[in-house]
Amino acid sequence: MDLEAIEMAIRSALHQAGATALSELLQFAPPAPEQRRLPCSCGHTANYLELRGKTLLTAVGTAPMQRPYYLCPHCHQGQFPADAELDVVNTEFSPGVRRMHALVGQDAPFDRGREQMKVLAGLEVTTKSVERTAEAIGEDIAQREREQMQQAIQLDIPAVVGKPIPVLYIEMDGTGVPVVKKETVGRQGKTDGQPAHTREVKLGCVFTQTKSTRKASPSAILVPRPIPGPSRPPRSLANGSIWKPASAALAAR
Repeated sequence: MDLEAIEMAIRSALHQAGATALSELLQFAPPAPEQRRLPCSCGHTANYLELRGKTLLTAVGTAPMQRPYYLCPHCHQGQFPADAELDVVNTEFSPGVRRMHALVGQDAPFDRGREQMKVLAGLEVTTKSVERTAEAIGEDIAQREREQMQQAIQLDIPAVVGKPIPVLYIEMDGTGVPVVKKETVGRQGKTDGQPAHTREVKLGCVFTQTKSTRKASPSAILVPRPIPGPSRPPRSLANGSIWKPASAALAAR
C-alpha cells in the first residue's frame, strides 16, 4: 500500500470539495434596486451593469466567483465592491494564498517557493507569481513602517522648561547575563576551552555633573533602582557614583 499516494489523493479530494463549497459562497446575486448606484472616485455615480465572473486560487484550490460590476458613465471607471470586501482587488489569489506566497518567497528562491506551494499546499503557482506577491506584500509592509515613522516624527514633543544644561556626560558598560545553552552555541567563554555561559548586555546612562571628585572627574548622584532577574549592573555602575566619561567627545554635548 502506497500511503503517500493515498494521502495526496484524499487531500486532493478534500480540496475539491472545499473549493466547491467556497465557490457557492462566492456567487453574489444582483443588487437590489436601491443598491444599484454607488459613488465613484471621480465624484459622480457608478451604475450597476451586470454580474461578472472571476476565478480565484484559494487555499483549497480554484473557486469561480460571480459578483456585481458597476461602471461610471462619466469617467468610464469600473468597480467591483465585492472584490474590495474580500480583499481580492486586481488579483486572482485569495488572502490565504497570498500569505503563503509571502512566507515561501521570503525564505528561499522564488522557484523553490513554487515547489513548496505544490508539495505543502497542493497548489499550482508560477515562479513569477511567488515573486510578485512576495514583493508586493513586502512593499506594503515597508510603506506602513514609513507611515508609522512619519507619524512619530510629527508628534508634538513638549518643550522642556528649565535652564540649559551646558554639559552632559555619557557612561556605558556591559555585564554578563545568564542565558539558556542554545544562546551561547559557538561562543567562546572567559576560560580557554570552555563555552560561554552568559551574553553581554549593554547599560548606559546620561547624567549631569553635580560635583567633582578629588581627581577632578565628574560625579553624579545615583538613585538606586531594582534590577529584574539575576543580572547585576557592571562594577563601574554599581559601586559608587563616580563615573569617568570614555573621552572628551562623549562628554561634550
